[in-house]
Amino acid sequence: MGVSLRHLTQENMGSNPEIWKAAAMADHFEKIQKLPDPVPGVPNFRRVPGYKVYCCGQPTLAGLEAALEKVCGTIYPKDGKIIWFNVRQEPSVYVNGEPLCARPPNKIGEYAELGAVTRDMVKTDEPEFLRVLEGRAKENEGKLKFVDISKAEKEVEVKELKTLSEAIEGVKEKFPRTYPHVSSSLL
Repeated sequence: MGVSLRHLTQENMGSNPEIWKAAAMADHFEKIQKLPDPVPGVPNFRRVPGYKVYCCGQPTLAGLEAALEKVCGTIYPKDGKIIWFNVRQEPSVYVNGEPLCARPPNKIGEYAELGAVTRDMVKTDEPEFLRVLEGRAKENEGKLKFVDISKAEKEVEVKELKTLSEAIEGVKEKFPRTYPHVSSSLL
C-alpha cells in the first residue's frame, strides 16, 4: 500500500497486531446495487417476505438513518425496539461517511471467513482500526489510502472518522431503542 507503518507500535496501537497489518477496503463499489427500488446509501435493502426482518449491505452513515426511516415508515414508532444485526467479522470504520473495513490483505475482493469472531472482539478492534487509519492518514498529509474490491488503490482526504459502534450510537438520538450490532458468530 505504500504507507509507512512506523506509527503501529504496541504502545499506541493496543494489543492486536493483526489489525495493524489490515488493508482498509471500501465496502461500496460500482454496481453493488442489484435489487430494484434502491434506498440511497443502503445497498440492496430488502424485506424478508412475511416478516419484519430487513437486510442490506453495509450502509453509509446517512444510509443507517435512511434504513431505519424506511423500516419505521409512518407506522412503526421511532422509539420502538430495533435490533441491528451486523454479520461482518471485520471492524468497520466510516471515513467521511463511507464504510471501510479492516480486511486481511490476502482477502481483498473475496469472502473472508475469519473464524470464531465475537461481538466483543469486533467492538474492541473497531477503535484500534480507527487509530490505525488516523495514523496512516497523518503520515500521508491527511489522506488515507484504501483499496476497492478489485484491489485498485484509492485515496481520500480524511475529514471525519467514526467506528460503526459510534455510528449506531449516533442514530439512537432519533431512534432511541436501536440496539448495537451483534457479530455473526452470536446468531
